[in-house]
Amino acid sequence: MLKAMSIDDALELNWANNPQRQFIAHRADTFTYGDIYRLVNGLAEFLMAAGVKKGSKVCMALPRVPELIIAFLASVRIGALAVPINFTLGKADTASFIQGVKPAATIIHEKLLHSVDLEILGAVCKTTIIINAKAGKELNRQVPLIPWGSACYPSNNVTRVCGQPLAYLNYTTGTTSTPKGALATHENVYYNTASAVEAMGFSADDVHMCMFSSFAHPHELFARALYTGASIALLEEINPKTMAAAIRSLKVTAVMGLAPLYDMLFSHAGTAKLDTLRIAESGGMYTRPDISAKFYNAFGVPILSVWGSTETTGVAIANTPMSFRMDGSMGRSCPYYEVKVINEDGSEAKPGQTGELVFKGPAVISGYIENDEFLLNDGWYHSGDLGYKDADGFFYFTDRKSGLLKVAGLKVYPMQVELALLKHPAIKEAAVIGVEDKLRGDIPAAFVVLKENETATGDEILRYCNKHMAHYMIPRKMTIVEELPKIGSGKIDKKKLKQSAASKVEPI
Repeated sequence: MLKAMSIDDALELNWANNPQRQFIAHRADTFTYGDIYRLVNGLAEFLMAAGVKKGSKVCMALPRVPELIIAFLASVRIGALAVPINFTLGKADTASFIQGVKPAATIIHEKLLHSVDLEILGAVCKTTIIINAKAGKELNRQVPLIPWGSACYPSNNVTRVCGQPLAYLNYTTGTTSTPKGALATHENVYYNTASAVEAMGFSADDVHMCMFSSFAHPHELFARALYTGASIALLEEINPKTMAAAIRSLKVTAVMGLAPLYDMLFSHAGTAKLDTLRIAESGGMYTRPDISAKFYNAFGVPILSVWGSTETTGVAIANTPMSFRMDGSMGRSCPYYEVKVINEDGSEAKPGQTGELVFKGPAVISGYIENDEFLLNDGWYHSGDLGYKDADGFFYFTDRKSGLLKVAGLKVYPMQVELALLKHPAIKEAAVIGVEDKLRGDIPAAFVVLKENETATGDEILRYCNKHMAHYMIPRKMTIVEELPKIGSGKIDKKKLKQSAASKVEPI
């Protein structure tokens, strides 16, 4: 088991023991633990001089770049709360988010300026640091943008603020509801990281490449390396050939990503030699068995499906190198997590019986900031995800509880319909949501993306559905689209689908 410590203590330990060990590789740049330590100190000093105090919030609109890690660690060092911004939400939603957070400082990458309303930012935030901007550059009179080089300079001075249990505000992605800021403590992050280290067998010899969005569980980008003295490879582009090249050149041993990423990696770089890769984690969405089989046959490495959430501070159920299935299972419960499936009356479900997944343990958060929605029942977090456990302790995801449809009184799980649609030879992607209907209550509405060079009509898909699913499960409305709305990492944004359903979904 890892030694229990805060994120900042882990940085301090690596500075003392491994200052010359490589911590971050990004494009042609490499940073040792000593390099990052000094840059973190420099930025921490600048933020404190700019009025950022213990408990202040520091917003970050940054892609997967070293500056994100430095900004996060500098905020932690002075007891401020890092707050990642979901820059894919659109300018209006981003502006509303910033107004709600009221950050003392904001750090933003120049290429993401288009996602932020600068006038609102200037009215709310005193200090805005811009990455990749020239010295003295101003894009708005109300927002003097401070170049990163002027704010982040190497320093050996130790600027630490003790006694802050919170590490950062870990916001939900908002794909199904309004984003909520989870109160992620150092203890939460430590136990989630220790759980992954024990489950996957991570060590100081690993090179981690996390392809999750920079605003979704950002500690996942670096925590496993930081707590074990290992290194990370940061890659901004979700490009399979670039990714395969990076895995080879940087000797990456562990990747975290979503199922579509592994599908793309096989499809476009299936002949690549990824000899160093030993862990390929897939989270955030269901991983189809056919994707797992293709990847395993191509690279000799199983895709290890996992389940995690903002509220559990990350992965809580996982397939592991020593115990895995490639049939769509999420795996078994991880160390330091208790997991149950419960019925509506609170009793524990029998093996194979679908119910709600509930979680308990030191990595489960205590709540959301300024929000009473989060509830713990006798210490158990009710996830809102439906699933079941088999007799061997492997969990299987069924659907979101909020996504469950009642069609003429019968239960319809959207994911079951999606998986059936994906077996159609012409369909590449499918998403199913519920649309209100006066007669039936809910009706399934489907959005589908066809494979390249494939054609299919609504009538053809309907005939296929009649053969492969129960009548009440068949989508009553459908549209064929060029692409599905997604967040940065590839997860389908069903919130946007629901908003557009009335105008863009056509009856079959």
